[in-house]
Amino acid sequence: MRIAALLVAISVLVSACGGGDDDKAPITTQLTASGPIDISLDPVELSPEFPTDLPIPVDLLIIGSEVLEGESTTIFEVTGWHAGESMLVAGDYLAVLDELGFEVTSRDQTSDKLFFNAESADWFVSAGFFPDPIRLEGTSVGITVVPIGAVSSG
Repeated sequence: MRIAALLVAISVLVSACGGGDDDKAPITTQLTASGPIDISLDPVELSPEFPTDLPIPVDLLIIGSEVLEGESTTIFEVTGWHAGESMLVAGDYLAVLDELGFEVTSRDQTSDKLFFNAESADWFVSAGFFPDPIRLEGTSVGITVVPIGAVSSG
């Protein structure tokens, strides 16, 4: 199992959780590796299809960049590693999104982890920043981007 697959799964899980309802039971999950875990930091290029008007965190080492084509939309997934502290990296990224007119629509935070959803007129961004649990240094980052028209409200 590659770390990129793990980050994508976490990103999807967090974006599916949403926020707000106190009567919902917490979602718990146990991940088990079926073989050796690849902890290398082999960088890849950002997919050329990734929207050019959307930033990614400065100095992010991209270790996964996927474009998922559906019948009616395209989903962009970026996973990576950053040498900085998770909350500082997340705060810097949120500041950039804020400057671009994004509004944070949900946020789940602890002292060292931040997961959020943000929307602009054109894009829905779901992102997670947390201490790298495999390398035990730096920050793991997962970002999912979807055109806003493809996101159903409710």
